[in-house]
Amino acid sequence: MYHQRTFMYRKQWQHLTLYAAFFLSGCVDVVSQNLLPKRCIVLEQGAQALSMCLLLPLMVSHMQDTEGVELRTHTLLIQALFLLTLVLTVELWAPDVLLIWMLKAFLYLVTGSWLMQIGFMLYRPVSGYQWMDDDKHDIAFATTFFCWHVAFGAFLMIWTYGCSVVWHCYLIADA
Repeated sequence: MYHQRTFMYRKQWQHLTLYAAFFLSGCVDVVSQNLLPKRCIVLEQGAQALSMCLLLPLMVSHMQDTEGVELRTHTLLIQALFLLTLVLTVELWAPDVLLIWMLKAFLYLVTGSWLMQIGFMLYRPVSGYQWMDDDKHDIAFATTFFCWHVAFGAFLMIWTYGCSVVWHCYLIADA
C-alpha cells in the first residue's frame, strides 16, 4: 500500500543546496588561486557557472505556492538569474571578451541588489506594512522598482567606466 509522504522543510533544503553550491564554487576559487601550481581560471569560471545553473531551477521551484508581490519579485529575479547564467556559460567559451565581463558585473550587481531588496520588501518592509498580494498597484510597483534597480546598475556601471577612463587617460598619462 502506498503512503503519501510530504517533503518536509522544502524551502530550507533549497536554501541549503543554494548555499552549498556557492560554497563549493568559493572552495574551487580558493584551491585554484592558492593551492594549484598555476591558477586555473577556466575551472573557477566553470564552478561559478555551475552554481548559477543550480540556482536557476532552485529558484523556479522556490516560487511554488507563491502569489502576488512575492511571485512577481521572484519572477523578476529569475529573469536576471537566467541572463546571468547565460552570460557565465558564454564566458566559458569566450573568456577574454570585455563586453562579457561588463555584462557579468552588471547582472551580478542587479541580481544582488534585487535579492537584498526582496528580503526587505517581503520579510521586513521599511514601511512596516505588508504588501497586499491582491493589489495590482503593489504588484506594478514591484516591477517598477526592479526597473529602477536595472537603471541604477547601468548608471553605476557607466559612472565606474567613466571614472576609469578619466583615471587612465588623464591622471596616469600626466604622471
